[in-house]
Amino acid sequence: MTERIKREVALVKSVYGEVEVDADLRWLVIRRWPLAAGWNKQHTRLLVLIPPGYPITAPDNFFTELDLAVKGDGTPGSTSGPVQHAGQAWLQFSYHLEGGEWQPEHGHNFLTFLAGVSRRLQEIS
Repeated sequence: MTERIKREVALVKSVYGEVEVDADLRWLVIRRWPLAAGWNKQHTRLLVLIPPGYPITAPDNFFTELDLAVKGDGTPGSTSGPVQHAGQAWLQFSYHLEGGEWQPEHGHNFLTFLAGVSRRLQEIS
């Protein structure tokens, strides 16, 4: 699975630019995740943990910079933190793919998960 993960990280880089990856392939960080209007900043670092059973096991939850907030409302809904990963504190967003949303045998990959992350962050709740 190591080769698959490396190929998928390359895909993520081709779409989102600079990506940091743990040497043991336990996580990846997109350095400049674009945010929609309504957040307190235009970009955030975004961390995705790579589960040991990947790709059979889908990624679960995602993490942003701890200071990410909704303009005027403060802390986004369904978040907790600080949570420590990759040597820093993060804001954890509760996000889980449901049933048919994750089908690695049909080509689902990190980009599939990140499309869901994008939808979740556009909810601004």
